[in-house]
Amino acid sequence: MKKNKDNFQQTKDQKENKQNCGFIGLIGRPNVGKSTLLNQLVGQKISITAHKAQTTRNRILGIRTELNTQIVFVDTPGIHRTEKLLNRKIVAYATETLRNTDLNLWIVEPLPESSLHKKDLSFLHIEDQGILKLLLEKAKRTVIVLNKIDTIPQGQILVCIEKLAGIADFAEIVPISALKSTNLEHLLETLKKYLPVHPFYFETHQVTDASERFLSSEFVREELFLRLKQEIPYSVAVIVEQFEDDPKCIKIACTICVERESQKGIIIGKKGEMLKKIGTAARKKIERLLGNKVHLALHVKVLKQWSNNAHHLRSLGFN
Repeated sequence: MKKNKDNFQQTKDQKENKQNCGFIGLIGRPNVGKSTLLNQLVGQKISITAHKAQTTRNRILGIRTELNTQIVFVDTPGIHRTEKLLNRKIVAYATETLRNTDLNLWIVEPLPESSLHKKDLSFLHIEDQGILKLLLEKAKRTVIVLNKIDTIPQGQILVCIEKLAGIADFAEIVPISALKSTNLEHLLETLKKYLPVHPFYFETHQVTDASERFLSSEFVREELFLRLKQEIPYSVAVIVEQFEDDPKCIKIACTICVERESQKGIIIGKKGEMLKKIGTAARKKIERLLGNKVHLALHVKVLKQWSNNAHHLRSLGFN
């Protein structure tokens, strides 16, 4: 009897101490707020944001651990139609995410009032229609996240939810504002219901699997997006050439690769002023991330047509 009692107690302890852990993909077209949402859910800036489409290029993991629950969010580049080799690789990263997650969040913007009366799927943005085709097989493992609800009236939110609910048998629809942190707790509680019983994949203190070296390059690229206009940021790649971890001051040297001489001149600016502004702003972000003083050196290099050259893409890490 004692042996059976011990076994019962062990089983009870296992149930009480069980861990729930899973991978949740963030899917959506460019500029719908995936990276902003990821940063909010993790509680720390790990993915760059800008008011421009297609800012995210790489798959980034964000990790949130609470008691016996660990959610691993997979931020992906925006899914869009494209002919450029770099962008085709970026979209391939995002679509591959769909096949390897326990749950997906399809993040959409509020539907325009002018499209709400439409009966067919044309009320969806053309790129959302493409995403829908990818998601149909995993509809029951997909939560639609209606983002940016702070930009529309309450009545329009309800109409949008009704229209989205009629598309397919999705798991749930959750309205939020990532920017305003509206309804994020409800979203988290919803996601926890779909996590499998599984040991944690990461240490409880981790918020991302990205290296400090990678995040430093991303913060430099973010400043390029924020400070430069038109197509220039899309023709830029940032490589960390040096990352010397010193207790007193971390020394980082980055090369900014551009495709044309004219772009190099714009980034450097008159008497180097633009490059100095980019470096100063990026350095402050990196210092907040690393909790240490940072010396950041930036150099601009022309690598002609790198974004459409398979060899250059491989050398820059886009395999």
